[in-house]
Amino acid sequence: MAHPDTTKALRITKLLDLLNKKSPYGGVSIKEMAEALEVSTRSIHRYLDHIEYDLNKPIVRPERNTSRKEGLYRLDEGYLPSISPEKALVIFLSLLQQKGSALAGHTNELKDALVSTLFKYKYNPHTLPVEKLQERIHFVDEQLTDPARVSEIFSKLVQSLQDCCRVKLWYYVAHSRQDTERVVEPYGLICKRHNWYLFAYCLKRAAIRVFRVDQITDIFPYTSERFEIPAGFSLQKHMGQSWGIINDGEICRVRLKFSPQVAPRVKRLIYHPSQKIEEESADGSVIMSLEACGIDEMKTWLVQWGDTVEVLEPGWLRNDMYEMARRVLELYKV
Repeated sequence: MAHPDTTKALRITKLLDLLNKKSPYGGVSIKEMAEALEVSTRSIHRYLDHIEYDLNKPIVRPERNTSRKEGLYRLDEGYLPSISPEKALVIFLSLLQQKGSALAGHTNELKDALVSTLFKYKYNPHTLPVEKLQERIHFVDEQLTDPARVSEIFSKLVQSLQDCCRVKLWYYVAHSRQDTERVVEPYGLICKRHNWYLFAYCLKRAAIRVFRVDQITDIFPYTSERFEIPAGFSLQKHMGQSWGIINDGEICRVRLKFSPQVAPRVKRLIYHPSQKIEEESADGSVIMSLEACGIDEMKTWLVQWGDTVEVLEPGWLRNDMYEMARRVLELYKV
């Protein structure tokens, strides 16, 4: 025979699970809860009190006139959608991938909450050995030297975006190796290969500027100074034709020839929404074309391909890559 305390705990767990499933759809009635747990409505009220006051999980109740739908109870916040173990693992791995990024300060807390609330609460920990799984997953990627500090600045920027308030930045400029002070109006955030950039209107320059978040050394939000984003502005449309994070407004047609060694990879990946495979040669090489702006950013990407890519057009980019290769050669000359 089960111990009374154990039976109560199981019923409360079952009730929490029911509330969790029904909350996104408005809630669940007392009658439904009583039938699901096979107890009296009086017991349900006691369990709800325990969930709310002992487990500190606020519940929206119709008797308080706080329920959106008459007669329905729901969790006030923090409910989890119904997720299969397989999908839960995908979420968990996505959080692991953010280690060392600007999101790291919060993902560690979320990861712990996911493990304790989802894996250990909803599923058998033996069927989802997440602790052992971590030992068999390794990410090779750039990491910030101080992710906690960058994460704190990132959070303040997100809040400033939501509130549409100006912020004062202390920003390290690499080419001058100096910290500068700027007051900006944040329009949005851009993520490129796990690096975050602030897209903002700079009052000092009276123009749009892009700031790499991990180069912001400090931030002070002016919570009382609000601004309005220009009517019709869309960050997605503005950045749509950019190769990277810069939109210089000069759309350029680029043609690249990739060698047979890398052609299969090139055909499998989308590097820019405008790219097209124009030609596939008998030797296995391919010619790709695209139309983009901010082409200067493309140069470092092209260097990574070494001798497996050749710039066919435009002529100025071909010359720039030639000059870059010549300087590299000079650097390594004996």
